[in-house]
Amino acid sequence: MRAAPSLALVGALLLAGCGDSSEPAPETAEAAAPAAGPAPQVADFAALASKDCAEVAQFYFEALSGKEYAKAALVWSHPAVTADRLQAAWESYKDPRIEWNDPVVEGAAGSLYCNVTGKLTDAADPSTPELEGVVLLRRANDVPGATEEELRWTVRSSTFIEPMSRSDDRMGT
Repeated sequence: MRAAPSLALVGALLLAGCGDSSEPAPETAEAAAPAAGPAPQVADFAALASKDCAEVAQFYFEALSGKEYAKAALVWSHPAVTADRLQAAWESYKDPRIEWNDPVVEGAAGSLYCNVTGKLTDAADPSTPELEGVVLLRRANDVPGATEEELRWTVRSSTFIEPMSRSDDRMGT
């Protein structure tokens, strides 16, 4: 099992809260602190262009463990998954840790799907129950005419904190 290191940085983790239509929790004074510099862009991180699903999963889990929600949101590639929504979903975890298994990649009709299972714990609060979850990533399978965006791994769904999934036109559970 792999472990994403905990990097005490900005807010709480990433994966949930996008399955409902409610607004994110109000920002606390700590979370309202302005971020240093401009929001990260996909092009800023070579790992996001990797054809190795494990590299992208590691980037994602490290961003969550480090409370770098803007970076984690880049893996989703969907406008409904924002840093604010991820922070609201994960803010109850003071020191989130995700241990994950090697990804399982399968192909289907021009697409590749990558399942990553793992366990989420809060290193700062051992009484927090361990949660098991699955993150599903997808990319086009090098089909002719596929765009750069279609050829990169993006998260399609996650079940770590609350069910969250991406569809082509909306977020849903």
